[in-house]
Amino acid sequence: LGKHNPRLKELRRRVRERRDGEVVVDGRRLIADLVRWGVPIRELYVAAGIDLQGPLLAAAERVREVETSVLADVAPTRHPQGVLAVVGEPSWPSWSGESGVALWLDRVQDPGNLGAIVRAAAGLGARTVLLSPGCADPFGPLAVRGSAGAVFRIPVERDVPGPRAVERVRAHRGEVWATGAEGAAVIGWRPADPTLLLLGTEGGGLSAEAAGLAGGTVAIPLERDLDSLNVAVAAGILLHHLQASR
Repeated sequence: LGKHNPRLKELRRRVRERRDGEVVVDGRRLIADLVRWGVPIRELYVAAGIDLQGPLLAAAERVREVETSVLADVAPTRHPQGVLAVVGEPSWPSWSGESGVALWLDRVQDPGNLGAIVRAAAGLGARTVLLSPGCADPFGPLAVRGSAGAVFRIPVERDVPGPRAVERVRAHRGEVWATGAEGAAVIGWRPADPTLLLLGTEGGGLSAEAAGLAGGTVAIPLERDLDSLNVAVAAGILLHHLQASR
């Protein structure tokens, strides 16, 4: 396919403005992981000269070869790898709040950070990631790549107001914890099951309204006069602590 092909013009629009129900995935390894996980590949676009393994080609419903420079221009990321796929957006049942650990993100707008949080949640045993209104799109290209495909491995629920998330947990006598610089040190922290962990924006932390929903605040002690960590790093530390303590 060349750059003037109508199908590629349409694909370029779909990359810029994601359609509900579909996800554009960029990168050979990431797409290979999706195939390994059983995610159906609706469309596969391959740069001319790229030699793909049989399972990847066999898994795709439609495969199209595209001029290398054209596919690089269409790709949503800075360093394309010559392979682009269109897959369906995953669908999961809503988390009931009955057991386990859930994260609720308050207006996390950086897609790379959001993706990294989802990756940590999937790898460290969380049940779900709940997103407040105003969060980045978890199925946008940068969030998908930042999650290393984990958005297909753990439920991610969008547009969940804080009070609604809290209600689910407290209905099962669980605990709700905020994260902040002032609070109980994570060492020795043993919350009840289920647990809802509230994480705030990259710069401002949790809003006052969101922080007021929590029954307590947990803090990660820092050195060298630093007062905060990247939100994805903080999520990983807290989830690892919970995983190890259980």
